[in-house]
Amino acid sequence: MSPDSSPSVALVRLPNPLGDVVMTTPLLRALKTAWPKTRIVVAGKAPYEKLLEGLGFVDSFVILGGKCPDHLALKRACADLAIILPNSWSSAIAASRAKIPMRIGRRNQGRRILLHRVLPSISEAAPMTELYADFLPELGLPREIGAAELVAPTTTRTTLPDSERYLAVAAGAAFGPSKKYPQTMLVQALTQLSEVHGFHPILLGSPNERAELEELAARLPVKTTLTAPNDYGLDEAKALIQKADVMLAMDNGARHMAAALGTPQVVLYGPTHPQWSAHALEKTTILRREELDCLNCHRKVCPLSDHPCMTRIAPETIVHAVITSS
Repeated sequence: MSPDSSPSVALVRLPNPLGDVVMTTPLLRALKTAWPKTRIVVAGKAPYEKLLEGLGFVDSFVILGGKCPDHLALKRACADLAIILPNSWSSAIAASRAKIPMRIGRRNQGRRILLHRVLPSISEAAPMTELYADFLPELGLPREIGAAELVAPTTTRTTLPDSERYLAVAAGAAFGPSKKYPQTMLVQALTQLSEVHGFHPILLGSPNERAELEELAARLPVKTTLTAPNDYGLDEAKALIQKADVMLAMDNGARHMAAALGTPQVVLYGPTHPQWSAHALEKTTILRREELDCLNCHRKVCPLSDHPCMTRIAPETIVHAVITSS
Protein backbone atom coordinates (compact mmCIF):
# COMPACT_ATOMS: atom_id res chain seq x y z
CA MET A 1 0.00 0.00 0.00
CA SER A 2 1.05 3.61 -0.54
CA PRO A 3 -0.42 7.08 0.06
CA ASP A 4 -1.93 6.82 -3.43
CA SER A 5 -3.62 3.48 -2.64
CA SER A 6 -4.64 4.03 0.92
CA PRO A 7 -7.47 2.02 2.48
CA SER A 8 -10.84 3.60 3.14
CA VAL A 9 -10.92 2.28 6.71
CA ALA A 10 -7.88 0.98 8.57
CA LEU A 11 -8.61 -0.87 11.80
CA VAL A 12 -5.86 -1.15 14.41
CA ARG A 13 -6.38 -3.92 16.96
CA LEU A 14 -4.85 -2.53 20.15
CA PRO A 15 -2.70 -4.58 22.52
CA ASN A 16 -4.12 -5.43 25.94
CA PRO A 17 -1.61 -3.85 28.40
CA LEU A 18 -2.21 -0.16 29.14
CA GLY A 19 1.41 0.86 28.57
CA ASP A 20 1.51 -0.89 25.20
CA VAL A 21 -1.63 0.99 24.12
CA VAL A 22 0.10 4.29 24.90
CA MET A 23 3.03 3.13 22.77
CA THR A 24 0.74 2.59 19.76
CA THR A 25 0.13 6.32 19.39
CA PRO A 26 3.19 7.01 17.19
CA LEU A 27 1.98 4.32 14.78
CA LEU A 28 -1.56 5.70 14.75
CA ARG A 29 -0.25 9.19 14.08
CA ALA A 30 2.01 7.95 11.26
CA LEU A 31 -0.91 6.15 9.61
CA LYS A 32 -3.11 9.26 9.66
CA THR A 33 -0.28 11.46 8.39
CA ALA A 34 0.41 9.12 5.47
CA TRP A 35 -3.27 8.43 4.76
CA PRO A 36 -5.18 11.62 5.66
CA LYS A 37 -8.35 10.44 3.88
CA THR A 38 -8.37 7.05 5.62
CA ARG A 39 -10.65 6.52 8.58
CA ILE A 40 -8.46 5.24 11.43
CA VAL A 41 -10.48 2.96 13.73
CA VAL A 42 -8.95 1.47 16.87
CA ALA A 43 -10.35 -1.55 18.69
CA GLY A 44 -9.63 -2.55 22.27
CA LYS A 45 -10.80 -2.66 25.87
CA ALA A 46 -13.50 -0.16 26.83
CA PRO A 47 -11.37 1.97 29.23
CA TYR A 48 -8.93 2.74 26.44
CA GLU A 49 -11.51 4.85 24.62
CA LYS A 50 -11.02 7.55 27.27
CA LEU A 51 -7.25 6.99 27.19
CA LEU A 52 -7.04 7.87 23.48
CA GLU A 53 -9.73 10.55 23.58
CA GLY A 54 -8.65 13.89 22.13
CA LEU A 55 -6.11 12.51 19.66
CA GLY A 56 -6.77 13.98 16.23
CA PHE A 57 -5.47 10.91 14.41
CA VAL A 58 -8.04 8.49 15.88
CA ASP A 59 -11.42 8.69 14.15
CA SER A 60 -13.44 6.13 16.13
CA PHE A 61 -13.17 3.42 18.76
CA VAL A 62 -14.56 -0.14 18.73
CA ILE A 63 -15.07 -1.68 22.16
CA LEU A 64 -13.99 -5.31 22.49
CA GLY A 65 -14.71 -7.75 25.28
CA GLY A 66 -18.30 -6.62 25.81
CA LYS A 67 -21.61 -8.39 25.19
CA CYS A 68 -21.10 -8.27 21.44
CA PRO A 69 -18.66 -10.94 20.18
CA ASP A 70 -15.38 -9.40 19.08
CA HIS A 71 -15.64 -10.52 15.46
CA LEU A 72 -19.07 -8.89 15.09
CA ALA A 73 -17.82 -5.67 16.68
CA LEU A 74 -14.90 -5.63 14.24
CA LYS A 75 -17.14 -6.41 11.28
CA ARG A 76 -19.28 -3.33 11.97
CA ALA A 77 -16.22 -1.13 11.39
CA CYS A 78 -16.34 -2.08 7.67
CA ALA A 79 -12.54 -2.00 7.51
CA ASP A 80 -10.59 -3.06 4.45
CA LEU A 81 -7.35 -3.37 6.44
CA ALA A 82 -6.68 -4.80 9.91
CA ILE A 83 -3.36 -4.15 11.66
CA ILE A 84 -3.26 -6.72 14.44
CA LEU A 85 -0.78 -5.62 17.11
CA PRO A 86 -1.32 -8.39 19.72
CA ASN A 87 0.45 -11.68 19.01
CA SER A 88 -2.47 -13.77 20.22
CA TRP A 89 -4.54 -16.34 18.32
CA SER A 90 -7.77 -14.75 19.52
CA SER A 91 -7.01 -11.35 17.98
CA ALA A 92 -6.18 -12.89 14.61
CA ILE A 93 -9.22 -15.20 14.69
CA ALA A 94 -11.58 -12.30 15.43
CA ALA A 95 -10.24 -10.28 12.50
CA SER A 96 -10.47 -13.34 10.24
CA ARG A 97 -14.06 -14.10 11.28
CA ALA A 98 -14.91 -10.44 10.66
CA LYS A 99 -13.81 -11.09 7.06
CA ILE A 100 -11.55 -8.04 6.91
CA PRO A 101 -9.98 -8.41 3.45
CA MET A 102 -6.37 -7.54 4.40
CA ARG A 103 -4.94 -8.65 7.76
CA ILE A 104 -1.39 -7.94 8.92
CA GLY A 105 0.27 -9.24 12.08
CA ARG A 106 3.34 -10.95 13.49
CA ARG A 107 4.18 -14.60 13.07
CA ASN A 108 3.30 -16.36 16.32
CA GLN A 109 2.09 -19.83 17.33
CA GLY A 110 1.26 -20.87 13.79
CA ARG A 111 -1.35 -18.17 13.17
CA ARG A 112 0.11 -17.48 9.71
CA ILE A 113 -2.97 -19.07 8.14
CA LEU A 114 -5.14 -16.26 9.54
CA LEU A 115 -3.04 -13.43 8.08
CA HIS A 116 -2.35 -12.11 4.60
CA ARG A 117 0.95 -10.44 5.46
CA VAL A 118 3.21 -11.62 8.23
CA LEU A 119 5.97 -9.84 10.12
CA PRO A 120 8.72 -11.86 11.81
CA SER A 121 8.23 -12.87 15.43
CA ILE A 122 9.96 -10.73 18.05
CA SER A 123 13.51 -11.98 18.61
CA GLU A 124 14.88 -9.61 21.25
CA ALA A 125 13.82 -6.91 23.70
CA ALA A 126 12.94 -3.58 22.09
CA PRO A 127 10.58 -0.70 22.92
CA MET A 128 7.07 -1.38 21.70
CA THR A 129 7.14 1.95 19.84
CA GLU A 130 9.85 0.44 17.62
CA LEU A 131 8.14 -2.93 17.26
CA TYR A 132 4.92 -1.24 16.16
CA ALA A 133 6.85 0.93 13.69
CA ASP A 134 7.87 -2.30 11.94
CA PHE A 135 4.33 -2.47 10.52
CA LEU A 136 4.80 0.71 8.47
CA PRO A 137 7.15 -0.66 5.76
CA GLU A 138 4.82 -3.66 5.37
CA LEU A 139 2.15 -1.10 4.43
CA GLY A 140 4.43 0.66 1.94
CA LEU A 141 5.11 3.55 4.31
CA PRO A 142 8.39 4.91 5.71
CA ARG A 143 9.39 3.38 9.04
CA GLU A 144 9.43 6.20 11.57
CA ILE A 145 9.45 6.14 15.36
CA GLY A 146 7.72 9.16 16.84
CA ALA A 147 6.96 10.12 20.42
CA ALA A 148 4.01 8.69 22.30
CA GLU A 149 1.21 11.20 22.78
CA LEU A 150 -1.88 11.62 24.94
CA VAL A 151 -4.26 14.53 25.49
CA ALA A 152 -5.41 15.23 29.05
CA PRO A 153 -8.46 17.20 30.20
CA THR A 154 -7.52 20.67 31.37
CA THR A 155 -9.19 20.28 34.77
CA THR A 156 -9.51 17.50 37.33
CA ARG A 157 -12.75 16.37 38.93
CA THR A 158 -10.87 15.04 41.94
CA THR A 159 -10.58 17.63 44.70
CA LEU A 160 -6.94 18.40 45.42
CA PRO A 161 -5.61 20.44 48.34
CA ASP A 162 -3.50 23.50 47.72
CA SER A 163 0.08 22.31 47.43
CA GLU A 164 3.29 23.58 45.92
CA ARG A 165 4.12 20.13 44.56
CA TYR A 166 2.06 17.08 43.62
CA LEU A 167 3.48 13.56 43.38
CA ALA A 168 1.49 11.02 41.38
CA VAL A 169 2.07 7.51 42.75
CA ALA A 170 1.28 4.32 40.78
CA ALA A 171 2.44 1.50 43.03
CA GLY A 172 0.58 -1.35 41.34
CA ALA A 173 1.47 -3.72 38.52
CA ALA A 174 -0.96 -5.91 36.60
CA PHE A 175 1.99 -8.11 35.62
CA GLY A 176 2.31 -9.53 39.13
CA PRO A 177 3.65 -8.85 42.65
CA SER A 178 7.29 -9.19 41.58
CA LYS A 179 7.08 -5.70 40.06
CA LYS A 180 5.80 -4.08 43.25
CA TYR A 181 7.85 -2.17 45.80
CA PRO A 182 7.21 -3.28 49.42
CA GLN A 183 4.47 -1.15 50.92
CA THR A 184 6.28 -0.59 54.23
CA MET A 185 9.27 0.88 52.37
CA LEU A 186 7.00 2.92 50.09
CA VAL A 187 5.33 4.42 53.17
CA GLN A 188 8.75 5.54 54.41
CA ALA A 189 9.61 7.22 51.11
CA LEU A 190 6.23 8.95 50.70
CA THR A 191 6.19 10.14 54.29
CA GLN A 192 9.58 11.78 53.91
CA LEU A 193 8.66 13.30 50.56
CA SER A 194 5.52 14.79 52.10
CA GLU A 195 6.73 15.88 55.54
CA VAL A 196 10.20 17.09 54.59
CA HIS A 197 9.90 18.11 50.94
CA GLY A 198 6.27 19.24 50.62
CA PHE A 199 4.96 16.75 48.06
CA HIS A 200 1.28 15.84 48.19
CA PRO A 201 0.85 12.19 47.10
CA ILE A 202 -1.91 11.33 44.62
CA LEU A 203 -2.48 7.57 44.62
CA LEU A 204 -3.49 6.11 41.25
CA GLY A 205 -4.39 2.58 40.22
CA SER A 206 -6.75 0.25 38.44
CA PRO A 207 -10.11 -0.88 39.86
CA ASN A 208 -8.48 -4.17 40.87
CA GLU A 209 -5.96 -2.25 42.96
CA ARG A 210 -8.53 -0.27 44.92
CA ALA A 211 -8.14 -2.24 48.16
CA GLU A 212 -4.36 -1.97 47.95
CA LEU A 213 -4.58 1.78 47.41
CA GLU A 214 -6.90 2.18 50.38
CA GLU A 215 -4.49 0.18 52.55
CA LEU A 216 -1.57 2.36 51.47
CA ALA A 217 -3.54 5.55 52.18
CA ALA A 218 -4.50 4.24 55.64
CA ARG A 219 -0.89 3.46 56.50
CA LEU A 220 0.46 6.85 55.46
CA PRO A 221 0.70 9.36 58.34
CA VAL A 222 0.35 12.23 55.87
CA LYS A 223 -2.58 13.59 53.89
CA THR A 224 -3.06 11.95 50.50
CA THR A 225 -5.51 11.99 47.61
CA LEU A 226 -6.87 8.60 46.65
CA THR A 227 -8.39 8.00 43.26
CA ALA A 228 -8.72 5.13 40.82
CA PRO A 229 -10.07 4.65 37.29
CA ASN A 230 -13.31 3.16 38.65
CA ASP A 231 -14.00 6.61 40.13
CA TYR A 232 -13.69 8.66 36.97
CA GLY A 233 -11.83 6.69 34.30
CA LEU A 234 -8.56 7.10 32.49
CA ASP A 235 -9.46 10.64 31.43
CA GLU A 236 -9.28 11.69 35.08
CA ALA A 237 -6.06 9.74 35.55
CA LYS A 238 -4.55 11.65 32.62
CA ALA A 239 -5.59 14.98 34.13
CA LEU A 240 -4.06 14.10 37.52
CA ILE A 241 -0.81 12.81 36.02
CA GLN A 242 -0.42 15.94 33.94
CA LYS A 243 -1.01 18.09 37.01
CA ALA A 244 1.67 16.22 38.97
CA ASP A 245 5.21 17.53 39.16
CA VAL A 246 6.60 13.97 39.20
CA MET A 247 5.27 10.44 38.76
CA LEU A 248 6.61 7.65 40.98
CA ALA A 249 5.76 4.32 39.37
CA MET A 250 6.63 0.71 38.97
CA ASP A 251 7.17 -0.61 35.43
CA ASN A 252 3.49 -0.13 34.62
CA GLY A 253 1.08 1.62 32.31
CA ALA A 254 0.97 4.80 34.40
CA ARG A 255 4.64 5.37 33.64
CA HIS A 256 3.88 5.37 29.92
CA MET A 257 0.97 7.74 30.42
CA ALA A 258 3.24 10.15 32.28
CA ALA A 259 5.88 9.97 29.55
CA ALA A 260 3.27 10.68 26.86
CA LEU A 261 1.96 13.65 28.87
CA GLY A 262 5.42 15.12 29.55
CA THR A 263 5.41 14.49 33.32
CA PRO A 264 8.82 13.44 34.73
CA GLN A 265 8.91 9.87 36.04
CA VAL A 266 10.88 7.91 38.62
CA VAL A 267 10.48 4.22 37.73
CA LEU A 268 11.47 1.13 39.71
CA TYR A 269 12.63 -1.81 37.58
CA GLY A 270 13.39 -5.34 38.73
CA PRO A 271 12.02 -8.50 37.08
CA THR A 272 11.39 -6.91 33.67
CA HIS A 273 13.84 -5.55 31.13
CA PRO A 274 13.75 -1.74 30.72
CA GLN A 275 14.45 -2.14 27.02
CA TRP A 276 10.82 -3.19 26.40
CA SER A 277 9.67 0.28 27.47
CA ALA A 278 12.73 2.41 26.68
CA HIS A 279 10.94 5.26 24.96
CA ALA A 280 10.64 8.94 25.94
CA LEU A 281 13.48 8.64 28.46
CA GLU A 282 14.35 12.34 28.50
CA LYS A 283 12.34 12.83 31.69
CA THR A 284 12.73 9.30 33.10
CA THR A 285 14.88 8.27 36.07
CA ILE A 286 15.31 4.49 36.26
CA LEU A 287 16.04 2.92 39.65
CA ARG A 288 17.48 -0.58 39.29
CA ARG A 289 19.99 -2.75 41.16
CA GLU A 290 22.29 -3.53 38.26
CA GLU A 291 24.58 -5.76 40.36
CA LEU A 292 21.95 -8.49 40.73
CA ASP A 293 22.22 -11.61 38.59
CA CYS A 294 18.48 -12.29 38.83
CA LEU A 295 17.36 -9.13 36.99
CA ASN A 296 15.10 -9.61 33.95
CA CYS A 297 13.79 -12.94 35.26
CA HIS A 298 10.26 -12.00 34.12
CA ARG A 299 8.75 -14.08 36.91
CA LYS A 300 5.42 -12.82 38.19
CA VAL A 301 6.26 -13.93 41.74
CA CYS A 302 9.82 -13.64 43.09
CA PRO A 303 11.12 -17.08 44.16
CA LEU A 304 13.61 -15.48 46.58
CA SER A 305 12.54 -14.75 50.14
CA ASP A 306 13.95 -11.21 50.22
CA HIS A 307 12.87 -10.04 46.71
CA PRO A 308 16.23 -8.25 46.30
CA CYS A 309 15.53 -6.38 43.06
CA MET A 310 12.98 -4.30 44.97
CA THR A 311 14.04 -4.40 48.62
CA ARG A 312 17.58 -3.24 47.79
CA ILE A 313 16.24 0.03 46.41
CA ALA A 314 16.32 2.12 49.58
CA PRO A 315 13.51 4.59 50.36
CA GLU A 316 16.17 7.31 50.56
CA THR A 317 17.15 6.53 46.96
CA ILE A 318 13.55 7.09 45.85
CA VAL A 319 13.33 10.33 47.81
CA HIS A 320 16.50 11.67 46.19
CA ALA A 321 15.35 10.67 42.70
CA VAL A 322 11.95 12.33 43.09
CA ILE A 323 13.49 15.56 44.38
CA THR A 324 16.04 15.61 41.59
CA SER A 325 13.36 14.99 38.95
CA SER A 326 10.99 17.70 40.11
